[in-house]
Order: sequence, then structure tokens, then C-alpha cells
Amino acid sequence: MLRHYYIIDSLDELDIIEHELQSFGIDKSQTHTLTNDDESLSKHHLYQVDDALKKGLMKNGDIGAAIGMLVAVSILLMTYIQGWYLGPLGGMPMILLALVIVVFCTWEGEHLDIHLPDINSKVFKQSLENGKSILFIDIEQQHELTVNKIMRLHPMLKPEGITSTTPEWLLQQQKKFRSLLK
Repeated sequence: MLRHYYIIDSLDELDIIEHELQSFGIDKSQTHTLTNDDESLSKHHLYQVDDALKKGLMKNGDIGAAIGMLVAVSILLMTYIQGWYLGPLGGMPMILLALVIVVFCTWEGEHLDIHLPDINSKVFKQSLENGKSILFIDIEQQHELTVNKIMRLHPMLKPEGITSTTPEWLLQQQKKFRSLLK
């Protein structure tokens, strides 16, 4: 998947763009809006960026490290419950396995772009300070032409770049999670 970045002045225009994207099969969870005017954002019912990501509280490897810790604790707990630590080598192989899993998950979390890239970049900071909003759209290759066609219809929208993004399996899990909450 690719993430397209756009800068725009008007949340009203952004609301129209999001409805057009949805009408062409781009799910609402694939669009994210970053703005300093959260009150207006909620009035427009736009999908906003999580506060933790917005404030930069989550670092790249944090999610991977948390997952690794959960798996490591599960392995060590299973070792204790099953009595595997009583064998000739003791619990050392399982402790090493748990340690390797924590390191691997942290490393993998650093390399997977499972949250927004550098929100604190100069371009985005300057735009936000000037009262503009930033639209992030995660799209699959088959929707590339459709999104480009829609974006050309909106001259107020300024393209700001493209990067690789969230793996599709994670987006699918997010969609399932949101449908469970409804």
C-alpha cells in the first residue's frame, strides 16, 4: 500500500473529498486527517489521527516491543506451567527464545510503518501552524488512478508526497475491530 499526503485549507472541501473517496471504494479507515482544529474536525466527522501519534508519544519500536514482551511473557509462563524448566538444561533455552522474540519484534516494529511517519517534519509543522490540514490516504495499487482522478478535481488540494505504508493485513484487522465496536 501507498500513503499519499495532501495539504488543504478547508475542512469543508476535505469532507467532500472523503465522501467521494468512499463512493469509489476507499474505506474511511484508509483516510486520516491531521489538524490543529480538532473541534471542527469532529463536526465534519472526519477520521482523525490518534492523539498519541499526533503528540509523538509512540516511537517506532514501541508497538513491536510491546508485542514481543507479551509473547515472551507467554513463553515463560508456559515454560513454568508445563514444568519445562525442570529438564536437563533448565529454563535457559526458553529464556533465550523469549529474549530473541523481544529483540526481533522490536526490530520489526522499527521497520514496519504501522503508524504515521514523521508528523513533526518542517512541511507539516509549518502547514499546521498556518491553519491548514493534512490528509493521509492509504491506497492499494488498484485505486491509484481513481484517487489521482478525484484529487485533480480539487485544486485547493496540494500534493505533498507518497510513501509506503501500513501492511494490508493490519488495515484488515483494524476494519474488523471497528466493526466489532459498532
